[in-house]
Amino acid sequence: MRRFAATVDTQLVTYPVDRVLGYDELESLVRAALPREESYVLLGESFSGPIAIRIAASPPPGLIGLILCATFSENPHPKLAWARPVVSRVPLKSLPRWLRAPLLWGSAHAKHAPAQAARATAGVDARVLQRRLAEVLRVNVSTALPHIRMPALVIEASEDRLVPRRAAAQLVRGLPVCRHVLVDGPHFLLQSRPEACAAAIMQFLNSL
Repeated sequence: MRRFAATVDTQLVTYPVDRVLGYDELESLVRAALPREESYVLLGESFSGPIAIRIAASPPPGLIGLILCATFSENPHPKLAWARPVVSRVPLKSLPRWLRAPLLWGSAHAKHAPAQAARATAGVDARVLQRRLAEVLRVNVSTALPHIRMPALVIEASEDRLVPRRAAAQLVRGLPVCRHVLVDGPHFLLQSRPEACAAAIMQFLNSL
């Protein structure tokens, strides 16, 4: 967010760290926080992508653009859909750091996990993380993509270990007006490659 402070007004919508909420409840939370008297662009990163897609498909007044970063429109690992009932019982915070790194941060090595991402998940209740993983394993908002008429930007991470490349390809195919940018980096691009992401986002904003 600091990359845009001098030129672009930004607003970060945070999720409760101690309330177990699914995609439906979180979408309502985001919609309530959106600007009401100005034009803006909505950015959905990682887990938040499906929420941004649903909002853009039925947009409130003022929403003129959509940015999707390292995210998906449906369960990025369909072969793991069977595990959804089990996820709620997995003690994520008790797992060794080397195992949590690829699960929560998309990094093959725990020491390479972005500090911001590690701190963010450290403050989230274990039950909240479990619910979010379960939501990812069942989500499918791909049918909403063709209904998004505003310009969209898809930012894909070249070394994403959480979201496979086919997820970005599906977004690009489904969005009627879409620009696609591949950024060299891991899943948490906004944290680990802020300059490259800021450049892509500014170019997109200037085109609106």
